[in-house]
Amino acid sequence: ALMLGAVGIQVGTRFVVADESNAHDNFKERIIKAKDIDTVLTGESTGHPVRVLRNKLTKEYLKVEKEEASKANPDWDKLEALGSGALRRAVVEGNLDTGSFMAGQIAGLVDKRETVSEIIQSYMTECKETIAARASEWL
Repeated sequence: ALMLGAVGIQVGTRFVVADESNAHDNFKERIIKAKDIDTVLTGESTGHPVRVLRNKLTKEYLKVEKEEASKANPDWDKLEALGSGALRRAVVEGNLDTGSFMAGQIAGLVDKRETVSEIIQSYMTECKETIAARASEWL
């Protein structure tokens, strides 16, 4: 039997809430309080998709993106203007309305702050448990 599996993991969202992260507390709290439907994909029509937590900025961004995407000659500069400085507003300033709070779909499952060491240790433990549980498939 062939077993397909992950060759890596993308874990940025969980590290945003790490004790060592210098992200604004508002950013960390938004992730911790997020539900499974609280992220949205922006920028799909521009070829530069970014998953973020929903807020006033994403609502406006998606509205403008839809309007421009329907035009023969879209003015993507409008989106550029909306997004300009938005990551800084989230990470540094903690602006809940106009910040771009980048987060993966996993945000709804991240429910506590931990140290980087604790996060890595939990991944290692899960990896070891998975390998042990499935080892017989490789023998």
